[in-house]
Amino acid sequence: MTAGHSPLTAAEVIATGGWHPGYARVIALSSDDGYGFALVDGNGDGAELEAEAWVWRDGAWHGSTTSGAGPLDGVGPIRTGGQFGDNAWFAYGSAPGRDTVTIAFDGKLHLVPVGEHGVWAFIAARPGRSGRDVPVLAD
Repeated sequence: MTAGHSPLTAAEVIATGGWHPGYARVIALSSDDGYGFALVDGNGDGAELEAEAWVWRDGAWHGSTTSGAGPLDGVGPIRTGGQFGDNAWFAYGSAPGRDTVTIAFDGKLHLVPVGEHGVWAFIAARPGRSGRDVPVLAD
């Protein structure tokens, strides 16, 4: 995170994203340099997830875009997407039984924790628009 930016939290996603706190749960979460990503289970049963992009603006996190991501048991090894042109890229996927996955992006390797639901999330801001690659699993 850039100085002054707090990491995106599950509590912020639920409260600011308009989710019902009694049902919704954040399955996976990541943030970097004013960009965030959350995979949300809106009713807590894993039947339909939402992939949400977030942005830090005016001293707070704000939801940017959202898209249906299918059921929890249908999350594959990796899905990727861009945010705000090529300014940031996110990835998420399933890796049950693992503690971490390694993501290769912009010439760097990133160790990403796998959460309690066997799902991980990654986002990275690209310092310039010169990079052309997307996040990939490196292990």
